[in-house]
Amino acid sequence: MRAANEVWITGLGAHTAAGAGAAALGEGLLRASSLALPAPEFGDHWVARAPDPELGRSARRLDRSSQFFLAAAREAWRHAGLDCAPLDPDRIAVLDGLSLGPIGDLLVAERERCRDGFPARISPAHLIRMMVGAGGATFAQEVGAHGSVFALSAGSTSGAVAILEGWAKLRTGLADVVVAGGADAPLDSEVLAVFQSAGILAPAGDAQPCRPFDVSRCGTILGEGAGVVVLERADHARRRGAVPLAILVGGGMSGEDGSMMAPDPAGRGVARATAHALAGVRGRVGWIKAHGTATRANDAAECRALDGALAGVPVSSLKPLIGHCLGASGAVELVAAVLALRAGVVPATLGTTNVDPSLGGRRIALEPEEFVGSTALLLSQSLGGRCAALAVGRAA
Repeated sequence: MRAANEVWITGLGAHTAAGAGAAALGEGLLRASSLALPAPEFGDHWVARAPDPELGRSARRLDRSSQFFLAAAREAWRHAGLDCAPLDPDRIAVLDGLSLGPIGDLLVAERERCRDGFPARISPAHLIRMMVGAGGATFAQEVGAHGSVFALSAGSTSGAVAILEGWAKLRTGLADVVVAGGADAPLDSEVLAVFQSAGILAPAGDAQPCRPFDVSRCGTILGEGAGVVVLERADHARRRGAVPLAILVGGGMSGEDGSMMAPDPAGRGVARATAHALAGVRGRVGWIKAHGTATRANDAAECRALDGALAGVPVSSLKPLIGHCLGASGAVELVAAVLALRAGVVPATLGTTNVDPSLGGRRIALEPEEFVGSTALLLSQSLGGRCAALAVGRAA
């Protein structure tokens, strides 16, 4: 018998370089090539650009990251069949995770101001364009959510942390429905310049720039977009006749000290988050979705975190496919993981051909393969020593 406080995933939404919608992301998982392209405006660095969302006039005042979140949240809500469901608005929460949020739009506005001078009149609606988490707030007003509505930022773990916060609210009875995920739109020349200076980006001009776990790995590529899930208490979902797409069975967060710029070389924060996520998980882990940025330090730390654990379980990274979506990555990759679970497929790590032997013999999935097991472990890391892990299981 399932626990009364079990948390179901009943709706999915995504807006990524694969296109508008979760179905496009699902199709992208089976691709044999990256969705990123060289961008001349960024010195030919590869980027994974999402299409402009089609949201209507009401969303024009939102920054790009908020538009992404709104598009994905609307899709997840519809997918869950909540448009006409009888809901208690006081028990609906909306949690929006982001890293840089509106910074891309703000940088563009600042460059225009420096070029043209301070405008004579600024619309008061620009306050919303500057607002962190405006996408989640807009969506909450659209659906009449009267519970917790807030944005949170934990770097590249933001989307995963928002989902963990929603999971906790449901398990402790503070909500019936949580719309949670992450969005980011970091494709700006200044943002890329900073990531390049920090040694995180792969060099421009590389034919296959993001090669996680490869002996020749040299950095990541930036992407943009959003991923959103509807999380629901199982008893609430049953009463309205809903069925789970997957079950969120575990989660954990941990911090690392030592450096704001580099992971703990031993991967101890990832190991702690993983231990929390897998505590009490009964199903066999059939896939580890790594953070997998293709930086030498990050990939090595992740593999050391798993040292001796889950031997033989295939590991793959989705960064070569859709780019590193920063605060959105953990949420986008959860949507992808649910789709992979349902399709019975472990996605490949695109571009990787020669696995670094110093990484402890982890089995990196170089080609799509059958998902054998019932549970996927999803890892996220961030600058500042922040680590998160989610465990998602098949719906029986």
